[in-house]
Amino acid sequence: MDIRNPDQPVADSRAVTAQLIVYGTLLECAIGLVAVVAGWVLRLPLWEVVRWDFSALGAGALATLPMLLLLPVVRYMPGRVFKELRALMTQMIAPLFRSATIGEMAMISCVAGIGEEAFFRGIVQRGLATLLGTPNTLALADPATILAILAAAILFGLAHPLSKIYVVLTTILGVYLGVLFAVSGNLLVPMVAHGLYDFVAVLYLARFWPGNRAVQEQQDQTE
Repeated sequence: MDIRNPDQPVADSRAVTAQLIVYGTLLECAIGLVAVVAGWVLRLPLWEVVRWDFSALGAGALATLPMLLLLPVVRYMPGRVFKELRALMTQMIAPLFRSATIGEMAMISCVAGIGEEAFFRGIVQRGLATLLGTPNTLALADPATILAILAAAILFGLAHPLSKIYVVLTTILGVYLGVLFAVSGNLLVPMVAHGLYDFVAVLYLARFWPGNRAVQEQQDQTE
């Protein structure tokens, strides 16, 4: 079964969901482990840019709000691009998570936020900025930082190849998360924003998204 094909329905079963949660969690943990090892090899230790404090947690939570605006935009906006995204959500993503528990959604969202941000922002973005001449800080006005943000965001988008438009959307989110890291200087901020956004988005898709293709097609025909 090719999960990247939005025209091929995914079985809405507990077995498929359980496999997704297990393998997805393991994959995200592996990405985080790769980031830790790469940071050690490249002399870019992640603990230098992760500062655990309540202000960073709050900033990350607030930074989630603009990202969450994507959900009603995708759900209600007319146009071919949004119809394609709605089809992807309806036929593949929502069914995959519909039988997941709240705890499972929270777990995979948490490890995704930590693992992916550690790798794409903590290693790729920071490593490229260092290579391009910004070794000690990610100054947003610095051209090296801008290039590093864009490059890491593109790789981030390509790592989510569910569809062409989904890659573009994820790349835009990657730019936003990269800017959060550059502005805050604390990797915890994009980690929290990423993980919390994933959790709310998955919960919304699993519990509140239209449950079948007919409902979505009816809405699209009225536009």
